[in-house]
Amino acid sequence: MSSLDDFLGLVYVSVWSISMYPPLLINYRQKSTKAISVDFAMLNTAGYTYLMISMALQLYAWNQMETQIERPKVTQFDMWYCAHGFLLNVVLLSQILWGRNLWGFFNDIKVRRMKSGYHKVLLGSIAIFAILTVQFVINTGTEGWENIRTLSYCNNLFLLKICMSLIKYIPQVKHNYDRKSVKGFAIQGVALDVTGGIASLMQLLVQLSKDHGFTVTTFLTNFGKIGIALVTLIFNFIFISQWLAYK
Repeated sequence: MSSLDDFLGLVYVSVWSISMYPPLLINYRQKSTKAISVDFAMLNTAGYTYLMISMALQLYAWNQMETQIERPKVTQFDMWYCAHGFLLNVVLLSQILWGRNLWGFFNDIKVRRMKSGYHKVLLGSIAIFAILTVQFVINTGTEGWENIRTLSYCNNLFLLKICMSLIKYIPQVKHNYDRKSVKGFAIQGVALDVTGGIASLMQLLVQLSKDHGFTVTTFLTNFGKIGIALVTLIFNFIFISQWLAYK
């Protein structure tokens, strides 16, 4: 590792990536996805799609010649985490939607569908994403590439992801509450999620300390990473409290 920054990046990407495997393995071992909310999985997959596009633009499409605005603290670690997370969420979704036919989950009896309210949220987020993307493409095509416009679009996608994260955890929390059980729910993944969230925030603090410190400008530039990490930590502590109450 060349620096503490790189080390923390490796830690958060590693533990957040590993945290996605316990649910897949537990589902496979129990031949069932009863412990996982289909609403959570669908909203999470959409959120990762928005996040991956935002990260890719900030990392690979930033115009280095422009200096009006500071570049966000996005690294290769962030991009690899997003891509990996998206793929594993697709796998989880396949277990839920096609468990019997594709995975041989014969303990899953009925086809599971999203609840109406969450389905509308998903469609609404897709509509917002489409509108934002069309506006970004048209403005860029007519006025040329600008970092400030790109950052605005990316931050809107970050905000969309944060909203999805706030909403996606609610059905899983309620699912655990309705069952009064966390059987089949991977608490190991939650513990790793907490570790990753802390490491992600620490990495950002180290990066900022090397530059100009923590200011309003740096917060606005990096609010996406901060918001996602904080939302992840808050809801994972709720999952831990449910595990302690229902185990």
